[in-house]
Parts: sequence; C-alpha cells; structure tokens
Amino acid sequence: MHSRWPSRLVFGLLFSYLLIAGLIGLRNTALRLRAAVRTAGLSTAGMRARVFGQEYTESILRLRRTLPDDEPYLLSTTGDLGSLLWVRFDLLPRRAILLRPTAPDGAAADCWQDQIRWLVTATGVRRPPLLEERTTRVPAGCAARPWAGRMP
Repeated sequence: MHSRWPSRLVFGLLFSYLLIAGLIGLRNTALRLRAAVRTAGLSTAGMRARVFGQEYTESILRLRRTLPDDEPYLLSTTGDLGSLLWVRFDLLPRRAILLRPTAPDGAAADCWQDQIRWLVTATGVRRPPLLEERTTRVPAGCAARPWAGRMP
C-alpha cells in the first residue's frame, strides 16, 4: 500500500516556506511605507541632508554655486567609488571627467585634463567633497577648450 506521508511532508514544508516568506514581505513593505511617510514632502536638499548629512549637503550646494554649468571638472576620490558616483550625480548637469594619472614625462593623458580648472575630490561616504582650483595650460597640439560648444 502506498504511504501519503512524503507528499504531506512536502506540502507542509512548502506551506511553511510560503507563510514565512509572506510575513517577511509584509514586514519589509510596512517598513518601507513608514520610511516613505516620514520623508514625504522633503526637498531634494532635505533628503540629501537626511541621507548624507548636513556637512555633505552644504558642501554640494557650495560646489554647485562655484562650478559653472558649461565647464567640465576633474573628479577623483580618496574614499570608495560609491562616494565618487554620488558626488558626480549631485553635481549634474556639469560634466565630470575622471582624473587620470599623468604620463612619465609629466603630460596629461589627454588634451582636456590640463585645461580643466576645477578638481573635485570625493572623500568618502557622508564626508564632504573637496574643491581645488588648478592652473591650466593648453598642451601642444591640442585645441583650446575643446568642450566649448559641445556641452548641453
């Protein structure tokens, strides 16, 4: 005679798994809705300050006032790459160019790098980025300000 206990065991395990998964899903949904209600109506700067901190937010606003929209800036990092991506995002629509190492003869890796006046350094998560003004020069064989007229 055929026993039914293996099929009942499988059904019980499946039911238990679905019950636990459903409860965890409901809990996660409730937590996300609670966070959304708390932040409803916050401005972009307010949300940025809540997530990254007030010091970071003030630094980004200062950089946005200083950097021209139609001029690119060099971007480097001393922290993790995630902070570099967030600084780049927060400074849009300005064009970011990643800082490349210079060649052994001291020349930049391309025609743009020596001509860009601003260097922004992402220092890490919840830490404000740094701004440095650089001296510029037009390398031999390169057009002056090659980005002029190309930027949106």
